[in-house]
Amino acid sequence: MALQGNIPVIPTPFLNGEVDYAAFDRLLAYTLDSVDGYVACGSTGEAPALTAQERIEIVRYLSERMPAGKELVVGLGHTNLKEAIELGKAAADCGVRAALAPSPYYFPNSLKMVAEYMTALAEGTGLELVFYDNPVTTKTLFSTGDLLQLAEDVPFITAIKMTDHNLGKVRELKAHSDLTVFGGDDIICFRSFEAGVDGSMIIAPIIFPEAFRDSWKAYRSGDRTESYRIFSRTLLPFIHMFGPGDEIPTTKALFHKLGLFSSAETRLPLLPADAKRIGELMLGYEAGKSGLLSLGV
Repeated sequence: MALQGNIPVIPTPFLNGEVDYAAFDRLLAYTLDSVDGYVACGSTGEAPALTAQERIEIVRYLSERMPAGKELVVGLGHTNLKEAIELGKAAADCGVRAALAPSPYYFPNSLKMVAEYMTALAEGTGLELVFYDNPVTTKTLFSTGDLLQLAEDVPFITAIKMTDHNLGKVRELKAHSDLTVFGGDDIICFRSFEAGVDGSMIIAPIIFPEAFRDSWKAYRSGDRTESYRIFSRTLLPFIHMFGPGDEIPTTKALFHKLGLFSSAETRLPLLPADAKRIGELMLGYEAGKSGLLSLGV
């Protein structure tokens, strides 16, 4: 079965500098019934600030808690191919079948470089790859033609996570390939629905899990009006206030406020959200919560 649906990216909780596994349990209890899986150790999970062993342990811990029908996707963003393969192999040993893989950051990538890298990553791990098209953080901009060529050159690539705001690329990918396409940025989430995505890999589904699920289901069933009614009353106020640019600290601050995380800790170079940002964040969250009540959700 093809990977699809709402597979949110999740932050890594810390307490006194260490990974807080009990907070993962609380987050899963809050969200699991309303999502199709999770992406662990992605950029939202502060993967560059995690040790290789921490990444393996997080994937192992979460994979043991995934019930049948829920997918755990492992983030394999790295500049070290050998370590990325070791992490992917460890994830595969835990039953994970897919990885989210961006172009290696820092390097001035060409299409050929990325194709060679993705081929080595796929062959070394045996995992399906969701290629992460993220021009902002990877400094690598691919056209639709480039992405189609990449998927042809690397058959292990079965899906694309699209953070690029050029939504025409989503439409073109769906028109000219069998690739699964995931929306990858909260701020253009509903417009990604309109462009034809097969699901989302963003943060919003773990903020208001039931509302996001219901909005997506309504959209997929053809009721755009109901879908947007739910989305605009609950998700949109929060999405407008929690980013862009500092989504990780603000999401952690919210989860700390809600009692899901024991702290709002981040790892350097990220800094925790300050009091002003938390005030803005809670304004958006409370507006969304009021929207939930008005919808009877």
